[in-house]
Amino acid sequence: MTILHLDFETRSACDLKAAGLANYAADPSTDVLCVAYAFDDAPPALARNHHLGGSRGVDTFDFLAPVFEHIRGGGPVYAHNAAFELAIGNEVMAKRYGWPTLQLEQMRCTMAMALAMGLPASLEHLSAALGIEKQKDMSGHRVMLQLCRPRKVVDHPPRHDGSTGYQEIVWWDDPDKLATLYAYCKQDVEAERECHRRMLELTDDEQELWRLYARINERGIPVDLPNIDRAMDLVDAERKRLDEAMRAITGNTVAGCTDVRQLTAWLRYRGVTIAGVAKADVLDALSADGLPDDCRQALLLRQEAAKSSTAKLKAMRSGASPDGRVRGCIQHHGAHTGRSAGRRVQPLNMPRPSVLKKPGHVEDAIAHLDDPQYLDMMYGAPMTVLADCLRGVICAPEGHEFVCCDFSNIEGRVIAWLAGENWKLQAFRDFDAGVGSDLYKLAYARAFHIHVDDVDDRMRQVGKVMELALAYGGGIGAFQTMARGYGVDVSDARADELKDAWRKAHPKIVQFWYDLERAAIEAVRSGAKTKCRSITFVKRGSFLFARGPSGRVMVYPYPEIRPVKTPWGAMKDALTYMSVDSISRKWKRTSTYGGSLAENFTQFTARDIQTAAMLRIEKLGHPIVFEVYDEIVVEAPTGALQVDTVAKAMTTLPPWAKGLPVAAEGWAGRRYRKD
Repeated sequence: MTILHLDFETRSACDLKAAGLANYAADPSTDVLCVAYAFDDAPPALARNHHLGGSRGVDTFDFLAPVFEHIRGGGPVYAHNAAFELAIGNEVMAKRYGWPTLQLEQMRCTMAMALAMGLPASLEHLSAALGIEKQKDMSGHRVMLQLCRPRKVVDHPPRHDGSTGYQEIVWWDDPDKLATLYAYCKQDVEAERECHRRMLELTDDEQELWRLYARINERGIPVDLPNIDRAMDLVDAERKRLDEAMRAITGNTVAGCTDVRQLTAWLRYRGVTIAGVAKADVLDALSADGLPDDCRQALLLRQEAAKSSTAKLKAMRSGASPDGRVRGCIQHHGAHTGRSAGRRVQPLNMPRPSVLKKPGHVEDAIAHLDDPQYLDMMYGAPMTVLADCLRGVICAPEGHEFVCCDFSNIEGRVIAWLAGENWKLQAFRDFDAGVGSDLYKLAYARAFHIHVDDVDDRMRQVGKVMELALAYGGGIGAFQTMARGYGVDVSDARADELKDAWRKAHPKIVQFWYDLERAAIEAVRSGAKTKCRSITFVKRGSFLFARGPSGRVMVYPYPEIRPVKTPWGAMKDALTYMSVDSISRKWKRTSTYGGSLAENFTQFTARDIQTAAMLRIEKLGHPIVFEVYDEIVVEAPTGALQVDTVAKAMTTLPPWAKGLPVAAEGWAGRRYRKD
């Protein structure tokens, strides 16, 4: 079967990062500078756009009959980040230059293949990670970044003769730079093809899922643009007010709430020992005894001004298409486990409501965005209120509503199922049947050998933190970090007692940590296939493959067993592998342990439950607009789809998940919310 590798280089006055791919591709100023392509092992060829600087009415792309024939015939088309080639191919090439329409079904994405193998997403870093000779041309990349944007934009005002003003875009047209770009484009095709040769194709199931995410991204998330504009006006006014208050408190020493260096220096001058004014630093300082009142007020102002509302509101506004929908918000296989990741408005990372907690609060707050005094009187600081409204400005269009369902404690259920912690599985089944106890109360009762009826609300909250913090081998630090977010205040000694009690109550889960670690290390050392319950490890070439219950594999690149220092100071042999660091974004070696592997496979399996449900819901004809880990959001005409219908589709498990107790519940309404 013939394969076509394809790469477009474009230019536009539209900011791709701010506006998003859908708006970028549809923008009138967006054009294609050149296209490089290669069939199978043939040398890459290049077609240049010959009308640069000439008449817009002359469309004179080089004749590309073999490419056109391949596309019309439905032949596979490979590209790195194929969503870009699909959008540009159909919005620019097909509409402006008469190219045949690219079909989603024929597209194959080498970036998706890389992510599925635990490799870097960018072509530059992927090429280096795979050790290929023909790597991405970074000097050409710098030229591309220059040529893809206007050289300058000239505004011509209206003339005295009554003619209207207009905007003139002046492009770069230096022949040497264009020649560098053409070579760069061909080199990208070479690098992408070499990477493709060294990676595994997506399985049929995963390819179907990639197409589903593409369709979800094309639908977009509907947002309430008029109220977003009102919210942004409120943000501007509040920032000015907060900055004025900061200047007043600090005697004009600190110019504003975002002046981190000035604020840190002023706090130190006032005798406050503080590393900086990041979120965690501010929380620690506010909880300390003896904090001067003016310092407390300054930190509270900083805390209020640092709410994430502004960035998300701007992302919604700049990324919305004319139809009021923000597209391209979900990244297929964005995490090592296969879970998706949020992009653009980051729907997977919305703050939990802190003041707008009752039904109708969000709607009321949105109705009063023009009245900060009302918001402050009814709910508290306006910036905090705005943060709570972020979900609410994701809003179904008139006559439609969201039907949203999420799995109940899916990770707690999955790890018990993977480990064979049978008492807990039965507890979930009893709870789902309405005859069991609250699981957080039960966790506390089981750990301390008391009757569940004797567990009060405070103990339940401790039980919740135990469940969320300790299932993956976490210790005192993990407990205290989680406890802070749930308002639980215990000493380190007490946290250690809670950790020990939880582990004694969950012997199978604890054993699962150790067995996973031993199986992974043995597979790397021996090269033989090893098993830990439903997880199978095998090392092939430069990769450790771990097959989960669904049959899908998680991949650990370049595994090695190396001595590492444990948190308690001892040295031990550990599984290490190469990965993209979540903070530095660098490709580096990392180590793992049994608890972390258990977390990997719990989230890995929960993802497979989630995506199986998503495919099932789509096949029933219910369009998904986004998902958030264990939550699926469908858009439907008002009253046309019942919550129970979606919940039933989610809890109808695939055969491989036999014995796993799952439950789902949800709500329907126009404005998105977190129940």
